[in-house]
Amino acid sequence: GPELGWIVVTDDNSGLAASSEELAHGQESFSVLEGDAAAAPVRTADPMLPAGVLFTSGTTSKPKAVVHTHANMLWAGKVNPTNIDMGADDVYLASLPFFHVNTQAWAIWTVLGVGGTVVLQPKFSASRFWDVIAKHSVTHISLIPFVIKAAFDSGIPENHTVKVGVFGLIMPVLDQMMGMRVIAAYGMTELVTHCIHSNDFESYPDLAMGKVSPGYEFLIVDSDTGALCQEGEIGELWIRGVRGVSVFWEYFGNPEATEKFFTEDGWGRTGDMVRLLADGNIQYCDRDKDALKVGGENVSAREVEDVVRTVPGLADVAVVAKSHEMLDMVPVAFVILADPAADQDAIAAQIIEACKLDLADFKVPRSVYFVDEFPTAELGKVSKKDLREMADAQGDS
Repeated sequence: GPELGWIVVTDDNSGLAASSEELAHGQESFSVLEGDAAAAPVRTADPMLPAGVLFTSGTTSKPKAVVHTHANMLWAGKVNPTNIDMGADDVYLASLPFFHVNTQAWAIWTVLGVGGTVVLQPKFSASRFWDVIAKHSVTHISLIPFVIKAAFDSGIPENHTVKVGVFGLIMPVLDQMMGMRVIAAYGMTELVTHCIHSNDFESYPDLAMGKVSPGYEFLIVDSDTGALCQEGEIGELWIRGVRGVSVFWEYFGNPEATEKFFTEDGWGRTGDMVRLLADGNIQYCDRDKDALKVGGENVSAREVEDVVRTVPGLADVAVVAKSHEMLDMVPVAFVILADPAADQDAIAAQIIEACKLDLADFKVPRSVYFVDEFPTAELGKVSKKDLREMADAQGDS
């Protein structure tokens, strides 16, 4: 006969048998799902079999389906607790979406590995943020920009229970302002865990991510020439681990993307631009696809954004590349004003002047565009892909 294609569960198990009307429409009782385990064929345990699929954020391109194996989950449970100083008595607040690696791998798999406690929130709540932490004596949280904003907006309690906040970068001022130890942890959906992280025994410069974690190797590569970058030079971060264990197995149904991510000798091209500091720490610079190549010169959008943010009256800023006939691309700035009624022309002039004072000519934004809000991708990240399209639609700069 035909193979079973779908089983759709439409209600909870009330314990009642299906009614005649339900049966007439092809519905059955929950009891039909209760099979005899002994009758099923025994399957040999294989840690390399797929265990789940998570999607990339889609900040710079269309989301891709990342296949994680059982071994990936076991790896995260084994190494993550040490990376973020989590023990069996600790409590992790999981308030971000479950379809994101931050909650799945960095929170849930970590807790399962160490035997700790996880607090699950159906939906992130800014107004209840500190109340939930106090009620459950939360010790660990994931810090991303909107969580940090919510924490500040709600008023940071003087004696809260959080001892560790996991963030992407070292920002000493954040430790002091939030009253907790902020651990830098870099990773991505494809790399499963914190493949770069900081620890308590070293001091770090601002915006450092720490050093490569055990079980991983790294290279910093010039994207144009393929040559290894020297200390202090900006290049693309390549990470190598064990495929299916410390890095993902494949992009589901997308062999072309899988082949593009992995080199022939197993290095994973992260698309993130970094530099190696003299003390061995890795400093984050930018996303490769958000980096600008102006007339052959590399420009970090983050560097330009930092200068633009020195101009008073700005709520937020994002710098992206705009297509240019001669230079290939030029930087432009998208700005959200703190006061929508402010003089846009005057502020645009201040932005250009500030950049001219602190940046090389080719790094100065060619245009300033004012918007009410930024387009976003997953978890509220600014979608620079959409901003680039908006910039190109504005015509010549």
